[in-house]
Amino acid sequence: MKKPFATLSALLLLSTTLAACNTDTSEPDTNTADNEKPQTEQTQTETSTEETTTTTQTTTEPAKDAGETNEPAQAKPQQTDEQATLTYSSNGQTFKEAVITSKSAEMNYSIEHFENYTLEAEEPGIDHLLYNADDNFSMQIEVTEKGEVTFDDIKSSVTESMSAISSDVKEHDFSAILEHHTDIIQIVGYETTFENTDKVIKLAFERDNMFVTLTIYDTVAADLQDAFLQMGLTIQ
Repeated sequence: MKKPFATLSALLLLSTTLAACNTDTSEPDTNTADNEKPQTEQTQTETSTEETTTTTQTTTEPAKDAGETNEPAQAKPQQTDEQATLTYSSNGQTFKEAVITSKSAEMNYSIEHFENYTLEAEEPGIDHLLYNADDNFSMQIEVTEKGEVTFDDIKSSVTESMSAISSDVKEHDFSAILEHHTDIIQIVGYETTFENTDKVIKLAFERDNMFVTLTIYDTVAADLQDAFLQMGLTIQ
């Protein structure tokens, strides 16, 4: 599968470049608290060896409740915030996994991703989020600041690049995302399948300060599309 995906990625890059040339806009430049051990009360005893009477001053401790031990009390550790998680579906099952945050080395954005994925810079303006177990499964990331292009430009580039790799491209309905991600202004996406095995999903969405384009390389059997999508939606 590596060769088909490598070919598809190269075709998408070429088509994206050609699409950009046809636009009129310029190209974008984890404390525990210390154990508080209460001081034991001291017994003060004054004894006179010269006198026959002995005066003793002793402090007494209050009686302990039944079942109370003699062990000193300990302060409870401070509770820390729970680690962030993301939920996704794959092959009809729902999964919830912890995520970590990575910052792009080349572009001005951060992304939350599962621990078994790695963010790498592919080339200027393009990053890849790779599945560590098999890097044939990946997501290409392109982030463009507003003012350089419009969302219509981004949408045209997406459709042209998808048309360049397949004649059987279908529009994917991502409208439900807008209901749960109010910070996303609009979103559009397309997908195609090769020989009922390999899948390519390309989508773009708009935030207040950026446009994000994602290209997901998946298979019908693995079905990691939603995992990549949920991670991609955290880009900001």
